[in-house]
Amino acid sequence: MLCARLCTLVALLVTAPAAIAVEVYVAGDIAECNGPVEKSGAAATARLIPDNATVFVLGDSTYPFADPPTIARCYAPTWGRFLAHTYAVPGNHDYIDGSAVEFLRYFGARVPRRTWFRAQVGDWWVIGLDSNINGPAMARQQRWLKHELATIAGDGRCIVALWHHALISTGLHKGDGAAMKPAWQALDAAGADIVLSGHEHFYESFDPLDADGKPRPDGIREFVVGTGGARLVDFSLSTKHRDYGRVHGVLELALQADHYRFAFRNVDGTLRDEGTATCRRSQPPPP
Repeated sequence: MLCARLCTLVALLVTAPAAIAVEVYVAGDIAECNGPVEKSGAAATARLIPDNATVFVLGDSTYPFADPPTIARCYAPTWGRFLAHTYAVPGNHDYIDGSAVEFLRYFGARVPRRTWFRAQVGDWWVIGLDSNINGPAMARQQRWLKHELATIAGDGRCIVALWHHALISTGLHKGDGAAMKPAWQALDAAGADIVLSGHEHFYESFDPLDADGKPRPDGIREFVVGTGGARLVDFSLSTKHRDYGRVHGVLELALQADHYRFAFRNVDGTLRDEGTATCRRSQPPPP
């Protein structure tokens, strides 16, 4: 009997599928078509993304505003081909007269009538937040975030969060994401690994930080990826980053069950700023 049970267990272990990394492609500040769409920056970055890929859009999907005609003319022919596998958060250009209705109509609300969500991608939790709101709406989002993090506490899954206005950046928009500091702190306490943002029209990455932007080995790693195709009008005012590039491109993330790999790829195919890290929540607690 013991042998039979052991043999069954061994067979299950042998036939269990190995964990497979989910490849995710990330950028914000994407579609701006002042000429033929096929010559736009959005078309160039879209060519870096395989068909049927999972995509994270970090806000400002379309310029000057994400109204239906502009989305149809510029975003849909480029990044729109990944819509069925896109997880998007709104940027300030996705709001029209203070409303995100058209954004939600196009991208689909992950939580009904709200611009924040939690979803599972591979073995990871993805938490999308709205950095455009304030007052009671921001307070509701923060309460929701704390509830969701409590719900998944202890399950060991890695966490990546995304919102538009970067909490930490060295560009012209430094400080625009200050209202997201409580969200960062809650995610940090829950053991999240990555925060993804846009808004600054460049690429910038940091080694793990605390909510004040100070280096901390067990903190959160932030990527600012405002390089999806819009004009690169912003620039860094500091060198306090891991890597910086004023180029169009996408961030590639390979999300494995207990670790991740990252790399930024320029539209010319150059791969830069590569690295790997183990997820904090996958590691046993200290004795």
